[in-house]
Amino acid sequence: MIADAPPVVARYFPEFPALYARKGWTMFSSIDRVYDASRARDRLGFVCKTRFAAVLAGLAVEEDRA
Repeated sequence: MIADAPPVVARYFPEFPALYARKGWTMFSSIDRVYDASRARDRLGFVCKTRFAAVLAGLAVEEDRA
């Protein structure tokens, strides 16, 4: 378990703290599991439609329009 999730997430997605702050959102404090969909992709052709990066990009676009 990662007990201090926000700095870890910010390492991979540096734009998230500012985007979340402007929305008044807070990041979860810990991560207890991460799911890997690669087996579903390899065996079934499943591809996740939404990634965290896409959610952040949507927030940024929303801000630009405001």
